[in-house]
Amino acid sequence: MRQRKSFVEILNEQLLSDKTVLPTFDRTSMRIQEEIAKEDPDVTLIEELILHDQSLTSQVLRVANSAFYKGLVKVSTVRNAIIRLGIKEVANIVMLLTHRKNFHSKDPFVSKVMKKLWQHSVGCAVGSQWLANHCGFKALANEAFTAGLLHDVGKLFLLMVIENMKLAKEIDSQPSYTLLNEAMNSLHTEHGASLLENWNVPEIYCNVAREHHSDKFDSGNVLLVLVRLVDQACNKMGIGLNEDHSLLLAATSEAHVLGLSEVVLAELEIALEDSLSFA
Repeated sequence: MRQRKSFVEILNEQLLSDKTVLPTFDRTSMRIQEEIAKEDPDVTLIEELILHDQSLTSQVLRVANSAFYKGLVKVSTVRNAIIRLGIKEVANIVMLLTHRKNFHSKDPFVSKVMKKLWQHSVGCAVGSQWLANHCGFKALANEAFTAGLLHDVGKLFLLMVIENMKLAKEIDSQPSYTLLNEAMNSLHTEHGASLLENWNVPEIYCNVAREHHSDKFDSGNVLLVLVRLVDQACNKMGIGLNEDHSLLLAATSEAHVLGLSEVVLAELEIALEDSLSFA
């Protein structure tokens, strides 16, 4: 008698088949990231790229005036937002907003999971940026934000595929949360890295998506170490799909590599709490 395939096996086969349509990536955000990486970025070009999308323009202004940036004078134009927050912070806001569009589902169960995944992604973005700024790696802060935001894109991709499989009646029952989480944990790094490669995203981000759960990791890859630690901090605090309140951040390999004190780690947790309002 043929043994029935597991949910993980069925999902993996679907991901590798020609039935799967890859989600698209908003090039505006990456074009802005590429521009600010230059020695002399063109602020006018960045402003024009944002203004080209009316919806994006209004959202950028809304976020720039949100509680997350409390204490700053209210801004009413994209140029003012760039002047007040800086082009790198505005670029991060654009990346956040354009990526947020992918976290949408008509399926109530998938939508609920996506909400938690979004909170985790934002937490890792904000936390990785904060940690880079407070550990002597300010030059990497912008990349840390993007790497943190995209590191779990494989889970988002899996959720999109599962929703499509449900609509096409290719799975006959609703997977439990535990089963779904098991499938995502097993498959998301490989398929996340592949998706980012398909999007032609720089290899530094593909590498983080691929290696952020590896038992052995390159301790010299600061970007990877930052995201790995913040990912664990989010899990400790229950920000996202996984919870491990017993985790001791100070005892992690990543904390040792970065030479972090318990005081800095406690401050990181405060920054992560603040990120929830941003999400």
